[in-house]
Amino acid sequence: MQHFSFIMFFVWAAALLLAIWAARVAQRFGVRIPRMIQRPLASENLPPVAVILPIKGVDDDTASNIEALLQQDYPDYRLVFTVESEQDPVLPVLEKIAAEDSRVEIVVAGLSTQRGQKIHNQLAAVERTTDRDEVLAFMDADAKPGSKWLHALVLPLTYGEHIGATTGYRYYIPVTNHTANKVVSIINASVAALLGPYRRTFAWGGSMAIRRKDFYAFGLPTLWSNALSDDYVMSYCIKKVAKRHIQFVPNCIVASDANFNWASLFEFAVRQYRITKVCEPLIWLTAVCGALIYLSAMAYTLTCSILGFFRPDLVPDHFNQIVMFLGLYAASAIRGYLLVLGGKRLLPEHAKAIQSTLFCATVAFPWVVLINLLALVGSAFGREIVWRGVEYIMQSRTRTIVRRPNLPAAGSGHKSRSVYETIRR
Repeated sequence: MQHFSFIMFFVWAAALLLAIWAARVAQRFGVRIPRMIQRPLASENLPPVAVILPIKGVDDDTASNIEALLQQDYPDYRLVFTVESEQDPVLPVLEKIAAEDSRVEIVVAGLSTQRGQKIHNQLAAVERTTDRDEVLAFMDADAKPGSKWLHALVLPLTYGEHIGATTGYRYYIPVTNHTANKVVSIINASVAALLGPYRRTFAWGGSMAIRRKDFYAFGLPTLWSNALSDDYVMSYCIKKVAKRHIQFVPNCIVASDANFNWASLFEFAVRQYRITKVCEPLIWLTAVCGALIYLSAMAYTLTCSILGFFRPDLVPDHFNQIVMFLGLYAASAIRGYLLVLGGKRLLPEHAKAIQSTLFCATVAFPWVVLINLLALVGSAFGREIVWRGVEYIMQSRTRTIVRRPNLPAAGSGHKSRSVYETIRR
């Protein structure tokens, strides 16, 4: 028993150190980063940009998101929307916009049989760019950019060649009072807080930019040719292949609607973590170990604290266990508070919705970690994901098998339309 208690003390000490470190990271996210975005943006030597936006279907916020893109405070940019097929219901919406704005171009990519459909659409759009488009910016259709989003995202690329790419991130905004929306908001905010120094920063596909010449020089078309994840592969390419830095741009944290129930939350989380497991196994394993250490320490000290009231002979260090439990709980609650504070300061227009996550971020934070761990465990088995009705089997970071309903798998002789068709401007 003493030997077990000795081991659990070290588990608790490791959990406390991790919690303190995470609180320190959250302090940067909640206090320092909001101050950074108040600095004025330089407006000289901004290069022409092609904003590439893969899109499928029409959601409630599609029109407003597109309008926000058209209203960017940037001197020279155009939008290249890319869809899977002519039957997509969003196409008439885009055609109407294109008819009224010459900056808008639409590309129909066709069905992908060898890579993720999103990457397939992006590559189709990139082929429509020219040397005049000095920068390629990528964005997700469900993100809500501010008017300075593009300016802030592109600006660091003018600092020097050591910056290979720039990235923002998302902050999930609960659109209903369902607890699942609050949980996903806190889990996502925990990831957002990690972005910062070059060594920790990774590209996020919903808001990232790269010089067009570097996109080709670094070999991204080849790396993307059979991949599923655009951002993990870009991160690998920039940091490992090209030996450049990825610059995190806090001004480019964008709001994304969280409208989940428990089933859709676990489906989403397991899919994301399964992609992470294949593309960045060390990051996935670190997340699993961190959650296990934290929850083991919390469960052990809580059990000892409660048991000590009834059987003090079994827990002679009862008071110490209470102090250990409360110390770990306090560190994680402070972290959660700072994450919520950062979200409110970065996205003040959504402050009320973000404030609703405070209870989950502080009092119920151990339960949030438990839910996250369950999703991580669920992602441990298999390499298959289903994304928008298409099954993908990830063989590696850059190799993917695509299986579509009613269509043969890639390599079976089926030939999809690979000639990219451009719709009139």
